[in-house]
Amino acid sequence: MNKCLYCNNPVKNKYCNVGCQNKHQNSKKSDNKYGNFTDFEKSCQRCNSKFFVKERENLHPQKLIYFCSRSCANVRNHSDEVKNKIKMSLTKLPKNPKVIKQKIKIELICKECNKNFIVDANKKQRIVCSKICASKIAGKKSVLTQSRRSKNEIYFAELCFAHFDNVLTNEPMFNGWDADIILPNKKIAILWNGIWHYKKITKKHSVEQVQNRDKIKINEIKKFGYTPYIIQDLGKYDKSFIENEFQKFIKLGADHDLNVN
Repeated sequence: MNKCLYCNNPVKNKYCNVGCQNKHQNSKKSDNKYGNFTDFEKSCQRCNSKFFVKERENLHPQKLIYFCSRSCANVRNHSDEVKNKIKMSLTKLPKNPKVIKQKIKIELICKECNKNFIVDANKKQRIVCSKICASKIAGKKSVLTQSRRSKNEIYFAELCFAHFDNVLTNEPMFNGWDADIILPNKKIAILWNGIWHYKKITKKHSVEQVQNRDKIKINEIKKFGYTPYIIQDLGKYDKSFIENEFQKFIKLGADHDLNVN
């Protein structure tokens, strides 16, 4: 056990309390500008009880108000004027009071499963009852988006309908793979490739993946005995471009014995 450096009582460290520490350190510093710690007898401002305060003699010479405890220090004696102000502040309504709105429920019909479901009135734009139905709707939209045909392709198909007897469009007849326009009597499968087959359009779009799918599709078409014919469409709707491509298709087919005439 150690002994207190000031009073020699047994301690674990150097001092038995803060008072011994301050007295010991002050005894070494005779030139302390704040003065030595001294016991002052004071009266509590609240209860008038006498008690001693240990503080530096030159640090708080102007301090006049003392409290013997925290409970006395926290008590406040307000004047009648102050009490009235506090009362008015507590009873005064706020400038912008918050109006609590009652939530109104409405009943909707799910667009996917046709079941009724209840939602808040502010969510009346909802069209599905659950995440499962929402995923089904999203899946259908993605399929429709993938099968959407351009105006150029539709017009080229119309020219084929007017020129040939048997014409199919987007039929998955090549081991699950389809072609945009199919001429079964001529054994020709026309692939209408837009700009996304050759150029990156969005961040998630992979040109390499699209071109790999095109290679697989062409191989499957050839396995069924059909001749693939690719048309590159890199622009917007252009009637003259489509008509020129159709005439080129007819002429190229005759030159290469595709038997399209």
